[in-house]
Amino acid sequence: MGTTSKQPVTKPATKPIVYLFAILGGFAGLLYGYDSGAISLALPSITTAFGLNSAEKGLVVSFLLFGALPSIVVFTAMEKKIERRNVLVLGGIIFIAGSIFSALSTDTVMLMIARFVLGVAAGIANMYGLIYLSELAPAHIRGLMSSLYQLSVNVGILAAYAVGAYNLPTDSWRWTLGLGAVPAAVFAIGMMLSPQSPRWLIRDQKVDKARKVLKRVRATDDEVESEIQDIQDSLKSQEAGMRELFGAFRPAMLLLFTLTFFQVFTGINAAVYYAPEIFHNLGMANASIIADFAVGSALVISTLMSLPFIDRLGRKKLLEISLAGQVPPAIVLCLWSNDATIAIIAIFVYVFAFEFGLGPVFWSYVPEILPLKARALGMGVITFTQYLFNGLLSLIFPMMLEAMGINVFYIFAALSALAVVYIHRNVLETKGRTLEDIEHYWETKHA
Repeated sequence: MGTTSKQPVTKPATKPIVYLFAILGGFAGLLYGYDSGAISLALPSITTAFGLNSAEKGLVVSFLLFGALPSIVVFTAMEKKIERRNVLVLGGIIFIAGSIFSALSTDTVMLMIARFVLGVAAGIANMYGLIYLSELAPAHIRGLMSSLYQLSVNVGILAAYAVGAYNLPTDSWRWTLGLGAVPAAVFAIGMMLSPQSPRWLIRDQKVDKARKVLKRVRATDDEVESEIQDIQDSLKSQEAGMRELFGAFRPAMLLLFTLTFFQVFTGINAAVYYAPEIFHNLGMANASIIADFAVGSALVISTLMSLPFIDRLGRKKLLEISLAGQVPPAIVLCLWSNDATIAIIAIFVYVFAFEFGLGPVFWSYVPEILPLKARALGMGVITFTQYLFNGLLSLIFPMMLEAMGINVFYIFAALSALAVVYIHRNVLETKGRTLEDIEHYWETKHA
């Protein structure tokens, strides 16, 4: 029997400009992120100004999430007609308008309408930002690039906490909400400067334009031509509709629906949106600002720490580590809720665990696991579901907190533990695979 020598693995080259475009595309997350942080710190002042009860607080928060639902439906239906980049520019402009409208609100109804408008923009940015990043990224750093979306969400949350804390002593909640126009403007301008999606261009029969884009973001001509051929091959089959999405690609969709459930109902938005409410309920109103910054810091730090591991350890391992890590702090928060220091540390660790894996990995995993012909439709369905779940949780959490107190985190701990088991048994690892290879896997599985 002969012997073989292992050849050293050469890491594919990456043009630096790819990272620039990834950052610009990732700014889509700033829209949702800034609002999440802004409404958290502004909510107590708004409650005082407009006399909100628990149900109304839930409505004010959740109306952004419900506003995203019709926008996702409409722009999914228009996906073939509007290029990804142009849709994202439109999302930035709408968010600017919604931020200004929020700042000028004179009553609860006007504020909810403004937040609905913000939701339209957030839905666009969430769905198309991730599609855009996954389609522009080389396979070997696709996880990293897609995760920049989640990083920008968290930077937006932390920035909003800083703005809100600055405005809190003067009760200037209008400035806190209105300044959301700034990250939206940055995002819109950034997308104007970014290239179009090569996959969308090829589908639109603009191969030469796609080749020019790919030459800007790929290291070699061979890589460019190989990718063009792969995309053309994947486009030979007919665009998937709902029947095929829940037929041929039903295993992938079932997996994504389950991950969406766990991503929402393990409680991260309860901490992001309602940290001041949680600590006020615990009789520690003075600790709410510290808690908010603990949440914001944990979001940014953990996402930054996770980025190098997404394409090294893989998506599955990070998901398992993340959800397992949420269980202990959620239980500690329930058991030692009367100690402000322990409670703040528990919130920090809980959020840190979420953002080390489940936060960034989920949104990079969704578009890459879906085949090109079903990506926009599938992304639309999953994004719609995620916003619907988030809206429901945000709507009912103030009432759950009122009824159960901090013990609601026992539910989040139990669901996190259940998620670990499910992921270990069912999640497909996509690390290092091309989008076309992943598509072939699902076709083979269905056959």
